[in-house]
Amino acid sequence: MNADLSMLLSLRRVLESAGGGKGMSRSIVEELAGVRPLGSESARRLLLGFPLSNSLRPLVEQGSDEVSILASLLVSAPRSSISLVGRSGEFLARTLERWVKAKENSMLEHRVMKFRSLVMSGVLGAVTAMVASLGPLVGSLDFSGSAPPVDSLTFIAAAAAMTAISSGMLGYFMSGRGFYLNLAASLLLFSAVSAIVAPLVSIPSLTLWGVK
Repeated sequence: MNADLSMLLSLRRVLESAGGGKGMSRSIVEELAGVRPLGSESARRLLLGFPLSNSLRPLVEQGSDEVSILASLLVSAPRSSISLVGRSGEFLARTLERWVKAKENSMLEHRVMKFRSLVMSGVLGAVTAMVASLGPLVGSLDFSGSAPPVDSLTFIAAAAAMTAISSGMLGYFMSGRGFYLNLAASLLLFSAVSAIVAPLVSIPSLTLWGVK
């Protein structure tokens, strides 16, 4: 559970307690004392005798938008019916909790997609390096005896450029400015696989009549 959701749950319990007739200050101290750092600071200020508006200022000014809304509602409670504010604020608190959970789920999904894009970039680099490294070997299987030799460096350079462009575009689509991680992953795997497969390219070119 993230900090914002934990704070919203504590503020909802404050509203429930206030709606049930318990004092606002007592409810805040009981529910927020263990929520660090902003909740405990607000509870400490209340215990020191600060007014409610001053005590909840850390939540209003430094908390998230959702936390700030509920904290502002608590600040306004003494100027109206505390019980009425508590009962009506519960619905708002539950709505804000659902909103925070939705945002958290969206963030988790985005992180999963970013990780998958990194894996895809790595696989792209490895597969492209394999094809580029074995391309000259396959091209050297000349059955006519007249085909020119294949330049392996040209294959690898073109494949590296294609890998960099493809992984960079994928990373920019999924991560924005963090595309360089996708680029680094693909080129790192490309370099590693190219170094592993490179000895195969040194095999002499073959024709139907033997070594060229």
